Amino acid sequence: MSKHIISASEMERYGYCPLSWHLDLKGIDAEGEEVTSGVEKHKEIGTSLTNLLVEEKKSRETSSTLLTVVGMIMAVVTIALFILWISTDSLRVNLGVILLIIGIGWMLVASFFLYKLLVSTEKIDKLRDDYKLGEETIETPDGLTDDTPILKSTKYNLAGRPDFIIKKDEDRIPVEIKTGRPPKAPFFSHVLQIGAYCLLTEETFGKKPPMGHIRYGIDNSPHEVIWDGGIL
Repeated sequence: MSKHIISASEMERYGYCPLSWHLDLKGIDAEGEEVTSGVEKHKEIGTSLTNLLVEEKKSRETSSTLLTVVGMIMAVVTIALFILWISTDSLRVNLGVILLIIGIGWMLVASFFLYKLLVSTEKIDKLRDDYKLGEETIETPDGLTDDTPILKSTKYNLAGRPDFIIKKDEDRIPVEIKTGRPPKAPFFSHVLQIGAYCLLTEETFGKKPPMGHIRYGIDNSPHEVIWDGGIL
C-alpha cells in the first residue's frame, strides 16, 4: 500500500488548526463566506498571473518578428538603392523603384508589429505593477517541470506548488499569495507552508533557495522567510 503523499497545503492547514486538517482528511470541507471569497480571489490572482506570462510570451514573439521584418526592410532598401545607383537602363531603374515600394510596404507591416508590441508592453507593465514585481523574472511550476506542474519530494513524501517562483540569477524563490486581511507578521501555518515550498524547490532544482515569500494580497510587499532547512 502506497504512503499518503503530504501536500504543502495540508501542512498549512495542520499548522493553522489540527481539527480542520483532520476533518479535511475525512472529506469534510471548510465552509463559509470567507472561505468562498478566498477561493475566488485566489482564482483571480491565478488568472492575472497567467495573463502576465501569456503577454510576456507574446511580447517576445512579437519582438522577434519585428526584428526579422526590420532586417528584411533594410535588405530590400539597400538592394534597391544599390540598383538605382548603378543602373543606366530603365528596366533596372524600374526594378529599383519596385523594391523601394516593397520596402515601404514592409515598413507598414513593421508599424503593425510595433503597435502590437507597445500594447503588449503596456499590459505587462500594468500587471507587473499590480504584483509589485518590477523587472523580476517569474516562473510557474507548469513551465518548469515536464511531467507534472506539481513539485515533488520522494525523500519526504511531500508535494505542492507555489503560486509562482521568482528567478534571480541562479536562485529560485517560491512565492505564496494569501488573501484576507494582512497581518503584521506571517502566521505560523503560512511559514510552515512556504518552508515546504522551499524544500520542494531545493529538491526539484538542486539548489537551495535563499528564502521564500509570503504575500498577503497582490498590493502588499512580501514577507521574506529565510530558508535554512530548519523550519520544518
